[in-house]
Amino acid sequence: MTDEKDAKNPTLVDVARTAGVSLSTAARVLRNSSYPVDDQLRDKVNAAAKSLGYVPNLVARRLRGGKQGVVGLVIGDMLDSHYGIIAEAVTERAESAHSTFAIVCNMQRDPLLEIKYLRKLLEYRVDGIIMAGGGFDQWTHREALVETIDELKRAGTTVVSLMPRNIEVPVFSADNEAVGLTIARFIVENGHSKIGILLGPARNEMTKLRMQAMTSYLSGYAVDYAIANIDSTPEAGAQGAAEMLARNPDFTALICGSDAIAFGATNYLRGEGIDIPGRISVMGLGNTRLATLCTPRLTTVEMNFDQAGRAALDFIVSDDSTTDGPGAVTPHDLVIGGSFAAIKGAASGPAEEHPADGW
Repeated sequence: MTDEKDAKNPTLVDVARTAGVSLSTAARVLRNSSYPVDDQLRDKVNAAAKSLGYVPNLVARRLRGGKQGVVGLVIGDMLDSHYGIIAEAVTERAESAHSTFAIVCNMQRDPLLEIKYLRKLLEYRVDGIIMAGGGFDQWTHREALVETIDELKRAGTTVVSLMPRNIEVPVFSADNEAVGLTIARFIVENGHSKIGILLGPARNEMTKLRMQAMTSYLSGYAVDYAIANIDSTPEAGAQGAAEMLARNPDFTALICGSDAIAFGATNYLRGEGIDIPGRISVMGLGNTRLATLCTPRLTTVEMNFDQAGRAALDFIVSDDSTTDGPGAVTPHDLVIGGSFAAIKGAASGPAEEHPADGW
């Protein structure tokens, strides 16, 4: 039978005693300190730690005021390819550039589950949290979210977001108003005057910023548009395209709030024998892998989700990270594929008045 003394977890003191070195030497070796330690002593400490099964107590280290090298990443939906881009970028950089471990939480588009994960990460005393999900319903549970984030800040945890959410944390994201203008200008330049717009959930600050900029610009160029808010999935994209076509059979372009929506819409339209882009042009957003899997290749907007994720992580692990600040704006670019074509001979001059309230 193992007695109580043998059953306890080995400590740094046990390692130092077994290796025959001072406690400070053992600590320097096991914490990868830059302080020089003789190679023979280093080998003794590592051998002793291995034989005893010693594992550093990172939570205790965090409570003593140090960083434990763990960050949390809360993503919106693991099945959505753009969140996969973010998770891949953050976990790869955490390992390769910072020797940091990233805990990835999938909130499954549930705002209450997001808050639950934030509180769990608080219990684990992570160094920082990247909020890469949310946006599905940013208002119903906003008070509880703000309270949780305030508690994280008081605990010394750096919290950042990869989208604007009207909360006081640094944001690492593309300029969403500029994204809306980029899409609107592209529509006008290609002569489309009747378009359908399939967006993700409406209760979302990011969607609001893009749409306000886009529709304001389109209103000045006699562009009629009809908008539908749907789930950001291929299945919803297919259904949304079917309903848009039934309501507005003469639209010439379909603008989608994500590549996932555009992928489903494209498959539906092609299945109905509709020529893309000859009859209807389709545009996505994100430049995810789904854009390359579309036939024809999807015209989309490169949002550089990976750059945003890496910048957010770099900020968290930096020595001067704070719980407040503006964050950083990541670039966006048009990616031209075969799914979008110009309307020949169409005028693109601005109109003096246009209500732009759908058709």
